[in-house]
Formats: sequence, C-alpha cells, structure tokens
Amino acid sequence: MPKSPWENEEMARLSLSSVDTKFLPGTAQEVDFLEQELSLCPGARVLDLGCGAGRHSIELARRGYEVVGVDISPIMLEAAHERASAAGVKVEFICMDLADLSERFSDEASFDGAICLCESGLSVLGQHKDFRFLQNVHRLLKPGASFVLTGLNAIRRYRSPGPVFDFMTAVVHWSMPVNDGKDTLSEDIRVYTPSELRLMLKLAGFGEVEIYGTTPGNFGRSDLVIDAIEMMAIAKRSADI
Repeated sequence: MPKSPWENEEMARLSLSSVDTKFLPGTAQEVDFLEQELSLCPGARVLDLGCGAGRHSIELARRGYEVVGVDISPIMLEAAHERASAAGVKVEFICMDLADLSERFSDEASFDGAICLCESGLSVLGQHKDFRFLQNVHRLLKPGASFVLTGLNAIRRYRSPGPVFDFMTAVVHWSMPVNDGKDTLSEDIRVYTPSELRLMLKLAGFGEVEIYGTTPGNFGRSDLVIDAIEMMAIAKRSADI
C-alpha cells in the first residue's frame, strides 16, 4: 500500500482543518463509552494508537488517566501537543509507525487498556502488517485488559462495491474532498469482514472478542447490521496468563 497521506504535511493540515474538527464534538461521549468498556481505574495507563491530533488522548488525560498517544504524523502530533497544553494536561505523544510498536515498547503487559479508532491503525499499515500489529497490542496489555478498535465493515463494500473497491485485495481506494473541494484526501484501506476481524484478534491472542456496529459521537454496543459503515471490536486479553 502507498504511504499514509497523514505523513504528508499538506494533507495532514487539511485533515486537521476539515476532518478532525468535524468529530471533536463527539469526543466526550466516545470517551464515556471507552472508560466503561476498558474498566479503567484511577491512574490507569492507556495506549491510544493512531491518536491523530489527540482528541481521545487529551480527554482521557483530563479524567486522570496516564495516556501514551502514538501517531505517524508530526503535524498531527504538533497539534496534539498544543491542545494538551491548552487543556492543562500531560500526554506522552510518540511519533512512529504503528507497525514498529515492538521496537519502541519492549515491556510486555504494561498498559491497562488500548484504543485504535477512526481507521487510524489497522487496515492502513500495509500488507501483512495488520496481524503483527494486533499481536503487539495484545502483548502490551496487562492480563484482563481490553482493546477497543474500530474499522470499516467489508460486507457493505462487497454488497455495494462501486469503482473504488478491489475484490481481490479487499482494499478500498478511499477519497474525500476537503478545502471546499479544492483538495482531496485519499488513502488505500484494507477492509475486513466481521468474522475476519474476530478471527485475527483471536489468533493474535485475545480471549474474548465482540463485534458491534458503531457511529462517531454515538459509541455503544449497537447491533452490527450488514450495511453499517463502521464496526467496533471489543477484545480482552485473557486474565489467566
């Protein structure tokens, strides 16, 4: 797959001004749900993978959690630092490719929970890297800790593929007009069916895996319907390891 557009400074700035700000109002509700699903205790250590400009990381830090946010885009992380400073909270932001988690985090079972939201990690890492990514997340979680992941629902694409979906690779050639149509954000996204995602998480080591439908700003355990755009996986590392 090509490099992520968020590595390009111009594209990252366009995303900040048009995409990120669009979802900011729903952050508090999403973190309400995440707090509950991750069963976070005061001072819990949380890993935000593909954190972007830090909207979830910062809201979690506001609530008293120790947060590490990881993203590949220096521009996004620059904005995240500024937002954290303005909010008066401390978040450790790390600029790196999520495919390299094992190189940066050597300590196993060091996080009380992890999130990877808005197609920011899984599906955009490139061929053969998604499964390794899930294995690394599993390794970094403490026994009994949970991982919340969102991604596009491949079944919808198979039913209504259009010209942007490659059947053989299950890759969506996604694009979005921004800046009043003057520019376009584009990215190749490997989509998974719910059963594929569940199987990958189980093979990566997670004991319990549940799949739901999801909508930005309205996170919950909603039934996943065939034509849902997004799905949410809630996976737990076994407690008896």
